[in-house]
Amino acid sequence: VSIIIPTYNYAAYLPTALESCLRQTYKNLEIIVIDDGSTDNTKDVIDRYRGRIVYIFQENAGVSAARNRGIASAAGDFIGFLDADDYLTEDAISTRLDILMRNPHLGAVITETYSKKGRDGSLSCRPGYKKDKASGKFYEDLILGRLPFGTCAVLVKSSLGKQFDFPTGISNGEDVAYFAKIFFSETVYYTQKPTAVTLWHEDSLRHNIEELKKQDVALVRTILNDPFYGGALEYLRRDFMSRRYLEL
Repeated sequence: VSIIIPTYNYAAYLPTALESCLRQTYKNLEIIVIDDGSTDNTKDVIDRYRGRIVYIFQENAGVSAARNRGIASAAGDFIGFLDADDYLTEDAISTRLDILMRNPHLGAVITETYSKKGRDGSLSCRPGYKKDKASGKFYEDLILGRLPFGTCAVLVKSSLGKQFDFPTGISNGEDVAYFAKIFFSETVYYTQKPTAVTLWHEDSLRHNIEELKKQDVALVRTILNDPFYGGALEYLRRDFMSRRYLEL
């Protein structure tokens, strides 16, 4: 299993993310850190983990380019993603991998996540669905915001994940655009069990708001105008557009 961690000036958060990977109950891991041109002390943090992770530095090109670099470099049969300011539960990979191994027809598995406000906040989780289930139409719920989704909560077969790239032309919703293709392509399993923690902090909130306003409805065009779908998602355009304007 390859875990791809893009990072940019998140040296303060990166050790928690890395330690959560190293503490996994499933040990056959390739931990790939893509440093997207950090100017803080990220390299000092990385030095403490030499020999236990794969470290790749690139000039600043954005989170999508960093994730794409990680996908291209990944050698595992399965790929997971983890943002540098989030972290995994100790059984995260084993939980997801067990589902995929027992159900070889699945392309990916997505789990619930805990939310945490600040480093000292408590964990909270509100499941988006009433029960675990498999579906070939999770892309609808993802696009329309009905799917409880975190990039850090997905494990995908490499043979599927390597078919697509994160779009580099947008910087808000790029994960939705990527995983919409994953969920459109194969059956995906959802479990209510949380396997990751998303940390809400001032840096992430400010960035998300600024990027959302700047991107406007570019995400709608990026997904629905993509020739990959051949117009198959056109029926979602009105609802998707309305939701995007409400977010703005």
